[in-house]
Amino acid sequence: MSGFKVLHISTARSWRGGEQQIAYLCMELREMGVASSIVCIANGPLHNWAIKNGFPALPLKKRSSLDLRFSAKIKAYHQVHQFAVWHAHDAHAHGFAVYAQHFFRAKAKLIVSRRVDFPVASSWLSTFKYNHPSVFRYLAVSEAIAAILRQSLRKKDHIFTVHSANNAQRFLKIPKGQFREEFKHLADRYWIGNVAALTGHKDLFTFLNTAKLVLEEQKDVHFFLAGSGELEKELKLYAEQLGISQRVEFLGFREDIPALLSDLDCFLFSSEMEGLGTSVLDAFASETPVVATSAGGITEMVKHEETGLVYPVKDAPGLKEGILRLRADEALKQKLVSNGLQSLRNFSPQNMAEKTFKHYRV
Repeated sequence: MSGFKVLHISTARSWRGGEQQIAYLCMELREMGVASSIVCIANGPLHNWAIKNGFPALPLKKRSSLDLRFSAKIKAYHQVHQFAVWHAHDAHAHGFAVYAQHFFRAKAKLIVSRRVDFPVASSWLSTFKYNHPSVFRYLAVSEAIAAILRQSLRKKDHIFTVHSANNAQRFLKIPKGQFREEFKHLADRYWIGNVAALTGHKDLFTFLNTAKLVLEEQKDVHFFLAGSGELEKELKLYAEQLGISQRVEFLGFREDIPALLSDLDCFLFSSEMEGLGTSVLDAFASETPVVATSAGGITEMVKHEETGLVYPVKDAPGLKEGILRLRADEALKQKLVSNGLQSLRNFSPQNMAEKTFKHYRV
């Protein structure tokens, strides 16, 4: 594999699940002898990560989703380094890569990752880039996303599933009590939490609705939300309207997620749309039982009554019953935790990188 070079293209301005997956992939490819370079937003978190970890980067400014200067610079960078594969990791990266090949005559095998579980837009521009001949393969992070892609793409045999990964070593055997030390006054309560961007598709309003229903039946419960996002003020106001603001901690962005997850009694994942939802895998690795909705690819990880409890999207009463059932049944809890841990072998970074590389080499 020596000499095989991949150009990863990302236009994300923040660090979320997709950027973590790029990091896992690049590190594992390095172990396999594959060289990775990264096109990314200048001075963004992925750029900083690339510098810190010794990956060559082309930092660019993105003025719009149709900024052809971005595409021209990708082509120029490729001319110098001659990458075997371009791997676009988000929708705008996909567009820029296609424009580089269509308008600037760049020549490289293009692979596109798809992480979101909403349909491809029906606009002429989306139709153009999603069916462009330069795209060699689409790698969906779940079977659910692959099925959605097949509804829109002409070349359905170009769509494959490579599940996202979880680095279980970050979470395994984290000493319990580190996060609880911060909230010692709540030590006698049952702790339920979620780690998520405070955005619409995470449907944290259903999280709060579920909290309201649980608290109506059991008072010794406390809820935690770790994450930041554009809906923070609205969610806090909604918690006040429900009368539960004193029972919900909005923690903001946290860097101690392994410690946080290991101290929860239950992980409540309420997403309305979810490509895969690797926070669930983090909960598995933390030995924290999961109650979740059936959005997107979640059920490819959370098997009902095997690795977690699953209920329909927006079903706050169902989620409440799942929580109460989990709390009352220690044997069920231990079964879910044990099975969740065992399932992580299917979602390792090494497994993800090996499957991805097979598509690079075809």
